[in-house]
Amino acid sequence: MGERIRVEGTEVPVESGTTVQQLKERLGRDDEELATYEENGEVKVLGDRDVISDAIPEGTNISFQPGEGNVFG
Repeated sequence: MGERIRVEGTEVPVESGTTVQQLKERLGRDDEELATYEENGEVKVLGDRDVISDAIPEGTNISFQPGEGNVFG
């Protein structure tokens, strides 16, 4: 069983137990990028080991931002 999230506006199905790192690999994203989402007007960062289905509600939009000393916002 899985759930659906949005990655930069595109709906993406994810299986239960999928981590942020696994999602980045599947989408060909850079390892240094940070997965972020907005909750109550605040930007939250997901860790690479976070399980997506446990960390965010279904339908949440995730964005990838530059990491390693790069400023985003």
